[in-house]
Amino acid sequence: MGFTALWPLFLLITIPLLILLYILKRKYREEVFSSTLLWSEVYKNTRANTPWEKFRKNIMLLLQILAILALIFSLMKPFLNFGGKSYKNIILVIDNTASMNITYGNSTRLEEAKRLAKELINSIKEETNTFIISYDNSPKILQKEEINKDKIIKSIESIEKSYYQGDISDSINFIKAIGQSIEEDYEVILFTDKEISLGDLNGTVVALGNTGLNGSIDNISHKYLEDKIKVIATVTNRGSEAYEGDFSLYDGDKLIAVETLNLNVGENKTLTFDIPAIDNEVLKGELSRHDLLEEDNIYYHVLGNKKLNKILLVTEQNLFLERALSNIRNSEVYKTNSLSNLSSSDNYDLYVFDNVTPTTMPSSGSILFINPSSNEYFKVLEGGQGSEAKAVRGEVSNYLEAVTFTLAKYNEIDVPYYGRSFINVDEVSIGFKGTINNRNIAALSFDLHNSDFVLKKEFPILIYELGENLISNGMTGKSNYKYGEKIIVNNNNLNSEMTVITPNKETFEIKSGEEIKGKMQLGVYKIESEKEKELFSINYPSESESDTSKGSIGEMNNKIKEIELKKGFNLSPIFILMAIGIVALEWSMYKKGN
Repeated sequence: MGFTALWPLFLLITIPLLILLYILKRKYREEVFSSTLLWSEVYKNTRANTPWEKFRKNIMLLLQILAILALIFSLMKPFLNFGGKSYKNIILVIDNTASMNITYGNSTRLEEAKRLAKELINSIKEETNTFIISYDNSPKILQKEEINKDKIIKSIESIEKSYYQGDISDSINFIKAIGQSIEEDYEVILFTDKEISLGDLNGTVVALGNTGLNGSIDNISHKYLEDKIKVIATVTNRGSEAYEGDFSLYDGDKLIAVETLNLNVGENKTLTFDIPAIDNEVLKGELSRHDLLEEDNIYYHVLGNKKLNKILLVTEQNLFLERALSNIRNSEVYKTNSLSNLSSSDNYDLYVFDNVTPTTMPSSGSILFINPSSNEYFKVLEGGQGSEAKAVRGEVSNYLEAVTFTLAKYNEIDVPYYGRSFINVDEVSIGFKGTINNRNIAALSFDLHNSDFVLKKEFPILIYELGENLISNGMTGKSNYKYGEKIIVNNNNLNSEMTVITPNKETFEIKSGEEIKGKMQLGVYKIESEKEKELFSINYPSESESDTSKGSIGEMNNKIKEIELKKGFNLSPIFILMAIGIVALEWSMYKKGN
């Protein structure tokens, strides 16, 4: 048995004080009685010449001492330790990515993790150093080398839900670095619903995955046709059982379409609606059935700029590229096979130069270079042959993070200060994107014909995403985001301030070129400048954070197990009940006259 606190021991001084009360001689006053039956007792009480009485056995005194001892023991927070080794240091990691908002029992996975963490803290020894780390899309130290349990529990309670997508495995190196800074032994306790291996770390994974019903709206998009608007929605059953319910489409607050869904486990369905006209700027999709995660049952789609964007493709022959560009929303592709056909009066929203690089750049519009030479925006260096290219994690969408393709030949891009690489060969950049002087620039430094990339399903997705990023859709670049995506606000006046209005009507100011940071909400935002107003939406990242088809996954001492913590049993409630029982017994005896 161990004790969490020792300070209540000073209360033991109350026991001698209690005994003192029993041996102090009581003062009597003289009274006249009609009988001598009480003389013998009077004699006993008055025969002592000292101010102290001879200590006599008293059951009430014994009960009062036992009650005091029980209360003191309860304040010392005693516990029984069950199994396992006691460590001087504990590194406690709590996952608070978006999936931890999934319902777990009567609360959520995150709330259950916090409850178990606080229960664990209450059971460890008082002198245990504790580190508290939260992980949304990156690890954050909330408490370092703290032994005060109240402070530790406050740090745990301060962890708030988020909607970031992330892989907690990315925090392992961070945890290792903390462990290496600790001279004494330590144990890692990690709460998550993701699959993770601790490797050589000494620790325990508390698995909080649970199964159940869950449908999600993954995306809503639209395209303007001659006489109507085509709306496309994708719905997926991400739960562990068949999903039956309705998908409702709203034009603002007005219901305009309903479709019944019957989806097997893992099945997704693309819904198409032909709408004659839309009165509002925002479409909302909603699933009717309540499930384990409410946040992915609603999806907001801002229509954005309604003008038809013009794309000019300069290429000799590239059918794959032409078809991929035609998928970009609200866009029309024009094609030419020679730079000589360009004129200074041209006004395209996006120029795509395939295997050609103009000496004089267009005066406006975004540019996508494919297999370019050095130019005024960036330098191209000699590369290599026969290599495998990979997407840079975090710089592309989830659909593209796992993509790899083979290159027969490639060049290296010297990424400029304003750009970020999104495709690499080893550590060499072969694809980057960025913004300079309010102009979006991107490049792929290889001939598409010298790769197998165009044969992969990810190729049109990449071109679509590049087009969405490159074509200016107002102050935010595009109208609809998944939570965690970078949102940079741009305005023609670089010094101007804009007002951002959140879904719950809070406001804050931001300058052109700055990124919108901080804790964001799901829903529709408004940006206002002196001359413009614009909407954009932030939606739940359902593709990576909505899975409820798998049960508890995790690792216990490098072996997969269910939730199980090596912890102590708190004895304080038992001692409190014991004290109450003793007081009740004493009162009962007193009432009987004992």
